[in-house]
Amino acid sequence: MSKSEDSVAITPFPLAMVICDFIYRDPYTGKYTLTGTFSAITGKDFPLHHPHLYVYAVLTGGRGKIPLRIELKSADEEITIKTIDEEFEFPSDPRAIAEIAFGFQGLVFPKADEYRLALYANNEFMVERRILVLNPKEGFEDVS
Repeated sequence: MSKSEDSVAITPFPLAMVICDFIYRDPYTGKYTLTGTFSAITGKDFPLHHPHLYVYAVLTGGRGKIPLRIELKSADEEITIKTIDEEFEFPSDPRAIAEIAFGFQGLVFPKADEYRLALYANNEFMVERRILVLNPKEGFEDVS
């Protein structure tokens, strides 16, 4: 394979994205353990301070060093809560499965609403997951 073929970045395809409370990766086997998967957060007081959440993403078909970005925004995209940018080196075999973990710390949700976690690779949208932030005292309006 020539040097120019090695340096070509190919955008991956998403297989899964899961939101959870914690991710552990076994140092010996490399296996991931996800704890406390969820799609909603409940809080009484707003702005709601949420200590952390983790995102586990599984991608395939990528090749080369690819910029990844994951954004946590309000569903209307007016409010950006947090963004993580990093580069990921995909294996040379495009059939390989890449497991990637992202950690979000110190989140502040301004109000009960629908939020979205969106994953991008090479600035191309890959996949998103919805998070509902609920206030049981006031209920939650349907945003569909």
